[in-house]
Amino acid sequence: MNDALMGLFVPPTAAFSPLPRLRPHKTAPPLTAEEIASALSQSSPSAAPGTDGIPYLTWKQVNASNPNILLQTLSGLITIGYHLASLKVANGVVLNKPGKPFYQSPSSFKIIVVLRTITKILERIVAARLLIAARTKGLIHPNQCGSLPGLSTDDI
Repeated sequence: MNDALMGLFVPPTAAFSPLPRLRPHKTAPPLTAEEIASALSQSSPSAAPGTDGIPYLTWKQVNASNPNILLQTLSGLITIGYHLASLKVANGVVLNKPGKPFYQSPSSFKIIVVLRTITKILERIVAARLLIAARTKGLIHPNQCGSLPGLSTDDI
């Protein structure tokens, strides 16, 4: 059973290829303290931290005491548009799906992936920027209302 779960949830990885030389994007706007504060405000203090064990509450306290720490830490990644491999490390937890008559099949389980909280902060910032760009370029259909901030049925 373990091999079946591993085969389903952990596919083989591709061979490593060297990265091209990283250069700053000339059109990337600099990261702002407001973007970090917004990403942190969307973060649940009860969310499980990833492999580093740092909860959102800690990042909120760090940012409140010295906003430059997160700003300087994440600015370089935003500037060059690169997501460090070390920030992609995650813990996977396999859980039983409720109501299954037996648990002999991989389809009877679900996996929860827990990323580092600093990774989630960075991803929220990039997602917000992508949303603004998509709206500005008219890439979102006018009738789209789900999964977009300010446009879901809860916001009406």
